[in-house]
Formats: sequence, C-alpha cells, structure tokens
Amino acid sequence: MAKEKKILFLGLDAAMPDLVKKFVAEGAMPNTAKLMDQGVFSRLETVFPPLTAAAWTAIVSGAGSGTNGVPSLMVKHPGEELDHWHTSFDRNEVLCETLWDVGIKKGKKVALVNWPVTFPMGAINEENGCQLAGALNPPFRYFFMPLWDVASSACFSNKLLHCNQIPGRAVKLETKPAEGWKNLPASKKPHLEFEITVPPTYVKGYKMQVLVYASSDEGYDRMLVSESKDAKVAITDITLGEYGPWITRNFDARDYNRNGRFRFQILELSKDGKDFKLYQSSINMADPYSVPASLSKEVEKVAGTYMEVDDPWAFMDGWMSSDLYLEQLGLHANWWGTATKHVLENQAWDMAFSWVGTIDHVEHALYSGIEPTSRVYNEKTAPFCWHMIRETYRQVDQNIGKILEAVDLNETYVVLISDHGMTHLDWNPFVKEHLQRAGLLKYNLDLSTDDPSNLSIDWKHTKCHPLEPCHAHIFINLKGRDPQGIVEPKDYEKVQEEIINCLMGMKNPENGKNVVAYALKKKEAARLGIYEGPGFDRVGDVLYAWNPGYMSHPFIYRTAIKYRDGSERVRANPELYEQAILCKNFPELIKETVAENGGDHSAVCGNFTGVHLAEPTLHDMHACMLMVGPGVPKYERKFPARIIDVCPTLSKLLKIDVPKDAEGGVLYDVLDRIEK
Repeated sequence: MAKEKKILFLGLDAAMPDLVKKFVAEGAMPNTAKLMDQGVFSRLETVFPPLTAAAWTAIVSGAGSGTNGVPSLMVKHPGEELDHWHTSFDRNEVLCETLWDVGIKKGKKVALVNWPVTFPMGAINEENGCQLAGALNPPFRYFFMPLWDVASSACFSNKLLHCNQIPGRAVKLETKPAEGWKNLPASKKPHLEFEITVPPTYVKGYKMQVLVYASSDEGYDRMLVSESKDAKVAITDITLGEYGPWITRNFDARDYNRNGRFRFQILELSKDGKDFKLYQSSINMADPYSVPASLSKEVEKVAGTYMEVDDPWAFMDGWMSSDLYLEQLGLHANWWGTATKHVLENQAWDMAFSWVGTIDHVEHALYSGIEPTSRVYNEKTAPFCWHMIRETYRQVDQNIGKILEAVDLNETYVVLISDHGMTHLDWNPFVKEHLQRAGLLKYNLDLSTDDPSNLSIDWKHTKCHPLEPCHAHIFINLKGRDPQGIVEPKDYEKVQEEIINCLMGMKNPENGKNVVAYALKKKEAARLGIYEGPGFDRVGDVLYAWNPGYMSHPFIYRTAIKYRDGSERVRANPELYEQAILCKNFPELIKETVAENGGDHSAVCGNFTGVHLAEPTLHDMHACMLMVGPGVPKYERKFPARIIDVCPTLSKLLKIDVPKDAEGGVLYDVLDRIEK
C-alpha cells in the first residue's frame, strides 16, 4: 500500500509574485528558484478585504469572510456597541472548518508553527499534534497599537524623538551625576544616571535605574540597568549595539495579568555621555506558548527566544538605523526557519503550517519607495528601498532552504503561499471626519489629552460608525438592532446610499480623483465573494474598497492654533487627509523630504507607505502559490486562481474531505498534471 503523503505550508506574508520572480531571476532567492524549477506556480486573487487574518483564514478553510467569520482586522459581534470590536487574530472568532480540522478527523498529526489566527493555545492538543506560538496573537486589542502581547517598544533619549505610534513611547530625559549607588563598576569618567519606567505607557511599568559609565579612556561606552541603585544586581550591562539579556516581569495590563519579556539595546551613546538612545524592545509574552509546553524550551535552545513581532515602527520613526532593522528582520526570519526545522525533525506530523511576517513589515514601511506611481517615490532613494526589501526576501529564502533540509520532497507536498500583495500609500483619509461632515457621525474630542482614546461618539446624532480601523465595513446605527440605534428600519437603504455618496465623494486633495474604488450595500456583498454564511451578520451594512494609494486614518488629532502674542487655542484637527511620508532613516531621504516640506525637519516622520486595502483583483494585490512534491511538474498557470481554491485543491490531492464550509473550487488543471 502506498505511503500517504505529507503536506507542509510555508506562509510568507505579503510575498508578491512579481517580486518573487524578480528576486529569483537576480539570484537573491536561490532556494525558491530551485522550487520554481520543479513545481507549480500561480498568482492568487485574495479575499475582500485583503487583510492578514481574513486571508490566512480563507487559505486554510476555502471560505470567505461571510462564512469564516473573520471580516477584517477586527470583528464586530451583533448586539454590541458599534465602536466595540474583537481582534480577528483570535482563533475563537473563526466559525468555519479548517484543513487541519479535517486532517485530525482522519487521524493525521498536525504541526502549527507561528500560524496566524491560532492563538490562544489549544487549536491543537498533544494527542493530534503540536503547536508553537501564534503570529499576531491576541490580545491585539487596540487597533492604534503595534502588534505585541503586553506592551510596545520604547526609546529613552535626551532628544525629542518622533513617535508616530502611541504617545509616550518616546521619552525625553537627561543624564545627571550618579548618586546613592552601591558596587559601582570602574569608570574612567564620572558615573552618570537617569531613571526610566518600563514600559513608559500603556500598562503599569517598573521603575528602573540606568547607570552610564566609561570602561576605557575614550569616553562613555556602557549602560547598566538595575531595579535598585545597586550595580551588583544589574539586570543589564551592555555597550553600544549589544543586545542585553531577556528580562521577564509580571504585568498588570488593562484586562489581564501575565508575564512579559523584553530586553535593552543602546542605539546611541556619545563619548561625552550627553547624547544617547536606550531602546526597550516590545514586551512579548513570556507565558507558555506551545503544545506540549515543553516544546517552548526545546525550541529556545536551538532558535532563541520567541519574539512576537519585529519593530518597523522604531525604524520608521528613526530610532534605529536601517542596518539594525534589517538585522532585526533577520533574527525573526532565522527564528522561524530554525524553529520550523526543529519541529519538523522532532515532532510527529502529517500536515504542517508555518508562517513568517517579515516581508509584510518591510513592504509596509518602504513599498512606496520602489513604486514609481507613488507621490513619495524618488529615484535617489529607490536603491535603498529596493535593497531593504530584497534583503528581507533573501533572509526568508535562506530559511526556506534550512527548513527544506528536514523535508523529503518524494513524500511531502510543500506549498509556499502568501496572503495578499501590496500597493503604495499616498494619503490617509480621516474617515470619521468625512462622515461627520456628511452628517452621518458625530464625535466628541477631549482636547486635554493626546491619548488616542480621547474620542467618544455622540450616539444620539450618529447614523453610522466604521469598523475599526475604518477598513472596508461601515455599520448603520439601526434602531431595534443596535444598542443605541437611531436609524429607523424604513430609512436603512436611504442611509446606506448617504454613506455610499459620502465615500464616493472623497477626492484626492491634489488631483481630485476618487479615493474609494467602489462602495456597495450589504445585499450586494456576493459581488465581493462575501456570501450569507455563519459570519454574514459580522459584515458591514456598507462595504467599500480603496483605490491604490489610500488607507483610512482612524484618529482625530488635536491641533493648536498659535496667536501673535504667544497664546494658543486647541481644537480638533480640521484636515481631511494626512499625507504618507517615507521613513526618515536614509540620509538622502531626509534631505529630500525636508526640502519637500519647506525645510521643516520636524515634518520628517515615518509612517506606512505600503498597504493592502485595494481591490483584490488588481495585479499588485495578487498573492502567490508555489507547490512542489511527488509527481508535481513544472507548470505556471496562465491566469490567477482564487485564494479560496487552494484548500479544496489540496484536500483532493491528499484524498481527504474538503472542509465543509469551503466556497472555493478545485484547480483540476493542477491536479491533472500531477503524476499519481
């Protein structure tokens, strides 16, 4: 009897088919090149909206968001306030059957490595396989936050640093002569000190003392961190660029208590001790993150400590250099490759699913830098952006090679797959402000604080509210359905039309072109591949897609109007759009961007310049699939498949049932070419 074949998914978030082909041709992805020479390659049309959790759920289920229950970055449950939501990365939000659910029923062993929408632990138990971590794991509770588990990164400096995400993360302070310390290390210059709180914002932090000293005659070169003024019990003692040891502490977050893990790194330290930047990494979960629990320690011995996410925000805000961020991306890719290889070699498995997200992050930061149609594209800075993106693909490819060392292609189908493509970003429309001016929403802004939660909704005068963070779905405040509903059911379609008119009336502030590609009523959702399945009541009353170059802005900022006498008045920001700015780290980029902003260096602040919110059918929004294995020939499909077709096709290939909720079809042109 023929031995049953295994299958290994390698999920490469945001890997773009054209870039994969380009880097393969250039020799930057030799391992992928070998696979392309012997396997099936296809472009894939992704789901609507083309977002991470929605797309990865569709890949493993064959079902779109009307069925799988994951409609966007966030999930709104019926009957809850319109501005209340749940993270879509919580596996408990998934309403459909997955490929591994079917496999387990057939007695197959499943291995999940950092796969999205599989956290909290428990998607797999010890009887049917193993699980290691879960990318973008909950609690990803507050949409304006970067992705972490306890708290974000922070930077302590004598300079006022940019901080495009979360006020309070960049802390300005000064060194002063050290006083009251015990067991001081030898120093060629007088010891200096400053106090920090870790983390400085979001959750209650720990007070820590930082000692700056000079181990040589050249000047200050080391920092020591202690929770008391006793250098003998220091938790970190590092020099410039060096990574400190991982530190575990218990944190009281807003809605839970758990252990978190972080470390320090000196990003800058002048010889006179005046200029410095001390970086605190994101505080990632330190509680068990594997099934069985022992697997976490096993993997840490070979791959190092699990970090939930790299930190593009520190790079975009100019805290860390491009070289250092590229190194950080490499650390994540290496953890992925080493951890995956260890699981494949040491755990029983028939079906394995492993994911890496570094390509997505570098493209979010720099994609406009390689896209000539972007308003921030510059020929002088394009080589730098190409280098960063190419090297990230190269890092991932190196680890694909590492993983394949543990795989027998004569008995295993290997599927390299991505979830969506990427487009440039020019402008962030303030969606709530647009809706307010159209008389559809009324907000109140607390002008006394910069906290992003300073905005509240006046429900008595609000007809609709977007699903945070204002991507793709808008819900009507319907009487009899929603807690504070004001729209009469008879006026439901009228308000839908008012919302659509508002969205389609939004124009590019420079050229007057539409920023929204289309906006549809919920009853038309099938045109977007959203059908009336178990998750349909989570779908907005109006759905819309952005044209390339746009991503909604969920905030309303405060702004100050200054008068000649020095006084000022604070009010809500009246702007309708915020421009995207390519991050500031590349010296030539700073020069060019400053010139474009009238010489104002303060205007040079990094934010996303790549997004994936445009129509899924667009060329640049395509994902890709590369499959190799026993009997699989070299073959490139002429036309794109749909991302929901992958699961049914592989189910047939493995001779198992198609997940019962699948909506996709079988790619018989692929199956018919595989030797049985």
